[in-house]
Amino acid sequence: MKKIIFILTLIIGFAACEDDFLDIQPETEFTDDNFWTSESNLQAFAYGLYDNFQGYGDGGFFGGDHFFSVNNDDVMALDDRTELDFPTTVPATSSGTDWTWSYIRKANVLIEGTDKASVDEATKNKYIAIGRFFRAYMYWEKVRTFGDVPFYDKTIESTDEEALYKARDSRVDVVNKIVEDLDFAIANLDDGTDKLHVTKWTALALKSRVCLAAGTTFKYHNVSGSNPNTLLQASHDASAAIMASGLFELHSSYVELFSSEDLSANAEVILMKKYNENMPHSIHSFIFHEPYFGFSYSAISSFLMADGRPISFDGTAHPDYTEWEFTTTETLTTSLTSFNTYVGATDGRDLRMANIVDTTRLIFPFNKGIPMYSPVKYATYDLIREQPTQGVQATTDAPIFRYGEVLLNYAEAAFELGGISQADLDNTINLLRARAGIADLTVGVGFVADDKDPAVDALLWEIRRERRVELMMEPFRKFDLIRWANGPYYDKDDSYYGVKIDPAVQFEAGITVLKTADGYLYTQAAGDRRTPWIDRKYLEPLPADQLTLNSNLTQNTGW
Repeated sequence: MKKIIFILTLIIGFAACEDDFLDIQPETEFTDDNFWTSESNLQAFAYGLYDNFQGYGDGGFFGGDHFFSVNNDDVMALDDRTELDFPTTVPATSSGTDWTWSYIRKANVLIEGTDKASVDEATKNKYIAIGRFFRAYMYWEKVRTFGDVPFYDKTIESTDEEALYKARDSRVDVVNKIVEDLDFAIANLDDGTDKLHVTKWTALALKSRVCLAAGTTFKYHNVSGSNPNTLLQASHDASAAIMASGLFELHSSYVELFSSEDLSANAEVILMKKYNENMPHSIHSFIFHEPYFGFSYSAISSFLMADGRPISFDGTAHPDYTEWEFTTTETLTTSLTSFNTYVGATDGRDLRMANIVDTTRLIFPFNKGIPMYSPVKYATYDLIREQPTQGVQATTDAPIFRYGEVLLNYAEAAFELGGISQADLDNTINLLRARAGIADLTVGVGFVADDKDPAVDALLWEIRRERRVELMMEPFRKFDLIRWANGPYYDKDDSYYGVKIDPAVQFEAGITVLKTADGYLYTQAAGDRRTPWIDRKYLEPLPADQLTLNSNLTQNTGW
């Protein structure tokens, strides 16, 4: 490990300033001329790209994918964290934004260095494929954040003003380049099931994800020059290839996907991020001990009953559904951080609900005296009891790509292409439902959910519901709402209230208690909420200093 760290330190040095070397180098130092000589050196350089998989973070409290992308219509935060998901002003500089290019440069360095390496052709193509995989991965992050971005498929020197000051390339063209990179990766990466390194299956999973997201983004945002169906077919086919391989299957336990110390033998996991005592994470502290988030009623009501129907459909409440109501003789105070009680909202529901929503307590984020449904995903109750303090760090592994997402991608792409069958549902959505203990979804659906968006087809609504529930609190919902052009869901009333409360419950003086007519507590007063939805949020703004430095860049609409 020390050798790898040493090599990477040297690589960073020469990759950043490769024009500054003397004509004659000491034999003990790496240079661009003598580094690309062995597979072990290529491997060591490639390791540095894996940091792009944030997972649960690298030990910092706010690290990882699961902090800045979960505050949406599923989950609500209080105080100044209500604006976690979107910038409210144009940033002055690129610091702290995603307008950074160092890792894309690093991928291009790997591609170019490997191309001249003294290794056999298969090894050369493998490491070029790794570089192209990560370039595709990082460019999709840029496209979904900013839309049009400058595309670089080679390292840029400080003297190359034409490249440095180029305009943004169309996101349609960039996505085409992403697909080309992924196709090369699929053809040249190892086809084993190594879960710690990218493989052919990781590249297919990324293609499944990216092509679905890009296809639906281009479709629902009417992006000029795009061909959504070509991308949707590519997603469908990539998902189908993984499904047909027979190498992956759903794990029997949903909760173990997120609370395991070792996912290496888990057949649902395609790629994982490994944690240990030398590199822990803080997801448990973030979720449980210093609670930042609670679930909205919108999220709670999205879980189906065991017979596969929602809690309210065809204009009436489900006959087996009984609304859970919080009641206590204690006075609720701002000193409370949590309240131990049985949360009966999960009774008779999708089994995933009790794996995602804590059935043992309510939380009081930021001591404002308002109880909210508490998260439990990413841990077991034993883990919570064994790690009772704030600031705790943990070592459970993080799934980066998993088979459950691939099944969801296949089903959605099949619907969007206009040809979904009952067999498609049985091989995708209904496998997930079987694990969750709920009845199958049929092509005809058989009901109209009362929570359905009237602009969305009934079957598509249930496919999207399945995605929402299966991936809840994973970093997908924000970008799903963006690609479907459903930003206004952020402003729906039921995304701001949660627990139904007995009228007799007392609050100490000074706590602002706002309720719906039916007795549900608003988690936020109107003045404390995120800024109302505006369509400019679909894309983030470019930093102001970049527009000054490069006059060929243009700002996104509305910013």
